[in-house]
Amino acid sequence: MPTRRTFLTTTVGATLALAAPGTASAATTTHPAPTTTAAGTTYYLDPQSGNDTANGTTPTTPWRTLPRANQHTFQPGDTLRLAANRTYPGQLAPKGSGTQAAPITVTSYGTGTKPLLAGNATVPSTVLLENLSHWTLDGLEITNGTGGTTWRTGVEVRAKDIGPVPGITLRNLYIHGMDGIAQVGKGNIGSAGILVNVRGNTTPTYFTGMLIENNEIADTKAYGITTWSTWMRREGWNELWGELNIPTTEYGPFTPSTGLVIRNNYVHDVGSGGINPNQVADTLIEYNTVARPTSTTTNVGIWWSGADRTTVQFNEVYGARFGGRGLDCTAFDADASSHDSLIQYNYSHDNGGGFFISVSLGTAPASAVIRYNISQHDGNEIFTFSTNTDGVDIYHNTIYVAPTSTSARPLYKIAQVYHNPKNVTFRNNLIVNQAALPYDTAGVTYRNNLYAGGPVPPDTAALTGAPKLTAPGTATSRTDLTGYRPLSGSAAIAAALPIPGNGGRDILGTALPAITPADLGAVQAAPGSQGAPVATTTLGTGQGAISAIVDGKESTSWGSKDPAVLPGTVTLDLRTPRALNSVTLATHFGQGQGFTKVDVQTWDGTAWTTRVTDATLAWSSNTSTVERRTITLPAPVTTSQLRLVVKAANTQWGNVALNELTVA
Repeated sequence: MPTRRTFLTTTVGATLALAAPGTASAATTTHPAPTTTAAGTTYYLDPQSGNDTANGTTPTTPWRTLPRANQHTFQPGDTLRLAANRTYPGQLAPKGSGTQAAPITVTSYGTGTKPLLAGNATVPSTVLLENLSHWTLDGLEITNGTGGTTWRTGVEVRAKDIGPVPGITLRNLYIHGMDGIAQVGKGNIGSAGILVNVRGNTTPTYFTGMLIENNEIADTKAYGITTWSTWMRREGWNELWGELNIPTTEYGPFTPSTGLVIRNNYVHDVGSGGINPNQVADTLIEYNTVARPTSTTTNVGIWWSGADRTTVQFNEVYGARFGGRGLDCTAFDADASSHDSLIQYNYSHDNGGGFFISVSLGTAPASAVIRYNISQHDGNEIFTFSTNTDGVDIYHNTIYVAPTSTSARPLYKIAQVYHNPKNVTFRNNLIVNQAALPYDTAGVTYRNNLYAGGPVPPDTAALTGAPKLTAPGTATSRTDLTGYRPLSGSAAIAAALPIPGNGGRDILGTALPAITPADLGAVQAAPGSQGAPVATTTLGTGQGAISAIVDGKESTSWGSKDPAVLPGTVTLDLRTPRALNSVTLATHFGQGQGFTKVDVQTWDGTAWTTRVTDATLAWSSNTSTVERRTITLPAPVTTSQLRLVVKAANTQWGNVALNELTVA
């Protein structure tokens, strides 16, 4: 479980000549020249030693208040530095815009705790960036509450009818203590730690390249991070949420903000959603931790809507409450009008509503690929597919459900269907279902999943063997997931169907084999050890290693001793029984060293059985280009070992060779 981050401001670098906070006299009358560089001017603010009649351009002549800073129109490259260890009441609402080459920055100077900007519930938002571009907020503490019930916001970034708005960066902020209604059933998407919104309907307006990273957001009665826009109409979705009180005449056609990155934030103890981008395209949400969201609403840890090509990866979400069946409180949600979402490499645990929900409205679909995620001890309905779900592909995930008697949350189903979902597929997943939860099937296709415990849904290639995981159910964080590795003898090993464009790696970063089948679930067996196929030969080794033919790389090879003494054998131990239909040989310099006649044999537990006799292999080249030849068995055979008896080969250089030997 994450601990609260430390918020000490480091000493400003040597490029600035600084005085310790409080050493300058507010009555100074002789001002040195402004601190100016080619990039702009640096201004200073100190509520103890400052004076609003000063020029504010040196640490010894700082301004005193936020209203003084708000009066100034900043220029590209300018910096506003707030003295550390100070509290700044009111609202920061600056003017002026930077450029891509010279953004405007608000940060701190001196040593000690971060400057505290305290709205004290006197303003809707403590920091307001309105119709500004190329601004960076870095290293501030922000609050806006006194315990009241009026909805408040920490940082609001707002734009209206001005076209594209580039270059907003919010980083290293500690935002907490937002007022609002702390009552179950009360929520407001117009209130958040960070609120990004677009209004208007005369000039299509949207943010580009916004970065929100390395922030901690806590104790907000509504959202942690949210974005939305009145430029949202498409596919039958014509209005935003009622609590915003936006006139229906203000909405315009869908115009998303683009290139938003939300990275490495810690959002915790919030009343509604943790992270929630809406009206966006090509958004990246990664390496965030969302803890204990939805404390007062039926919301979701991380969700998105009006969204195209959203990537959600390497996040941890936990502690969402149970709000009731069919009432969200999951870790993730592809919501209204969300196209082509990618949810991968995430860790979800102990969420009362489950792992994932998809739901939409009007004619809009909710489509997604969900892969290489781990769900541990989530409750309720692990997967929920509701209105307009269309095209959700779920593969290579690991789901761990403890017995009902030990669960801290109500448990109902692994897959729950509401209304009219379609084109939902489960493939290559590993599901440990100790609570014996059922699966809905309407609009859902199951194929080649491993079901460990509980009922088995209609699955044309279901596996029910022992998963033999290292230490399932014991993960403590997103960086502690090795307990889900399959051990030798696991039914998950080398049992996956091939999936084109499968991402190439598992949740731990282990590469998926390029040629041989992958393991089921989110975690592959340890590379080169547990469960990996083993090759042996009677032909000896003169070049390379025989292990090269099962390393998944056609760029590596094995060569026999010179001369090659035929007949000889090459044996493949698959380590676990599996169904075989064919064997493929990959070779370079095939006309010089490739096998030309082989028998194919399989092990039946007591003896070798010949399946194909005198299979001939003709090679087209004698170059470094790798060629492949496949021998198809007369009928599928389940076996744990396969052997090639090499009867003849091209021996231009005396030896024989092979780059890769794979089975399917």
